[in-house]
Amino acid sequence: MIDIEWPFATHMDFRGQKMAERLFQVIIVFFGLIGFLVGYMMQQFSMTIYSVLFGVLVSAFLTIPPWPIYRNNPVEWQKPIDSKKDANGNKNNSSNKSTPKDTRKAKPKKDQ
Repeated sequence: MIDIEWPFATHMDFRGQKMAERLFQVIIVFFGLIGFLVGYMMQQFSMTIYSVLFGVLVSAFLTIPPWPIYRNNPVEWQKPIDSKKDANGNKNNSSNKSTPKDTRKAKPKKDQ
């Protein structure tokens, strides 16, 4: 696989994705309502379609690129475990540990 380093950020964090999705929905609904009202007043359905298409373009411009506003809450990943340390003797032997016992009480069966 080719590793390409872009001169700009190409990611969004999870909260940024949620904000972009909400913004997309609000813009589409807003332009849809405005387009419906304008189209109804002018008696031109094409005005409604053009308004919604313009709303799609505006929302695409605002939500598809990873603008810095969508990268304010980065995910903090755990640090990787050094495999060399584990190979030298810090092995995780799960066979030495006892398996947890089921401590739930069995329900008595009703006689019929």
